[in-house]
Amino acid sequence: MTNGALKTLFLPFDQEILAVPSASERWLFLGAEADREISDGWRGVLTCLQPFKPDYLALQKAGFNAIPRLQGNERFDGALILIGKHRGRNEAWLALALSHVNPGGRIVVSGDKKLGVDSFRKTVEGLAPVIDRLSKHHAVAFWFDRSEQLNSDKIQALMAAPTRLENRFTTGPGMFSHTAIDKGSAMLVKHFEGRISGHVADFGAGWGYLAAQVLNYPDKLKSLALYEADFEALEAARLNVAGSPDVPVSFHWFDVNSEAISEIYDTIVMNPPFHAGRSADPTMGQGFIAAAAKRLKPGGKLLLVANRQMPYEADLKALFKSVQPLEDDAGYKIIEAKK
Repeated sequence: MTNGALKTLFLPFDQEILAVPSASERWLFLGAEADREISDGWRGVLTCLQPFKPDYLALQKAGFNAIPRLQGNERFDGALILIGKHRGRNEAWLALALSHVNPGGRIVVSGDKKLGVDSFRKTVEGLAPVIDRLSKHHAVAFWFDRSEQLNSDKIQALMAAPTRLENRFTTGPGMFSHTAIDKGSAMLVKHFEGRISGHVADFGAGWGYLAAQVLNYPDKLKSLALYEADFEALEAARLNVAGSPDVPVSFHWFDVNSEAISEIYDTIVMNPPFHAGRSADPTMGQGFIAAAAKRLKPGGKLLLVANRQMPYEADLKALFKSVQPLEDDAGYKIIEAKK
């Protein structure tokens, strides 16, 4: 999410078009991001829903009350929605706002023009009349009131049903590769046989595809740990990856690039993220590689898939004793690196 959309979200309040909530009010902020320009008065008002761990941690550091998921039937006097690039998750957030904001409460939405905010406004207009809008910083903000007569079926229709892949895996909007198994990950698992052993971790586990495939090789497997920054994806992984008494599985809502992992592993598998917003950012994957190098025991191995253009080889050679390309095809590369 661009900072422009965040600035635009608060612009109606800054320009006194809308009244800033009083200290006694409670507002829900969906898709929340921290920014030093948000006035201190908002800190005691907002409950910030943010399932992405790096943004969640930034919100906590900035003094906001942050949560990864709403629990129960909490009620709010109003809501802010900062939309992202995943339409399905944006619509789910809209449904949450409509479900948890008291009738008559104000809901303010903002998003980057390139991320479809105008299309999202049309979705809202099918539910409630938009009162007004403003445009600045390459973004649009608009607002409406939560109607008392709003049909609950229309709210429920915004909540996308979970996707089922291969009649086995549960996924949902906003998760990496939620409509189809990622081709690079499918290539990587072909190289698991004979290479999976000991205590294993999946860094950036998503909804659990790689981890589930690890469990297909139990002979030398002692444990499996999933590390994932998207809370909703990790919750899906809990459904998709079943351990056993012989092979316990643990799930960690975790930002691999900023939080310290304490355990040591024999094998780490990963399909590291490489997008920050809409742009490719190889430093994310480089951070994952560095974290793996720190948490592998001597002789341990990293099994990695990446897009061919990602410049990871120099980091791998600097951090590992041996680096072996296993496959290069269809725009992906599979690499085994030994500590």
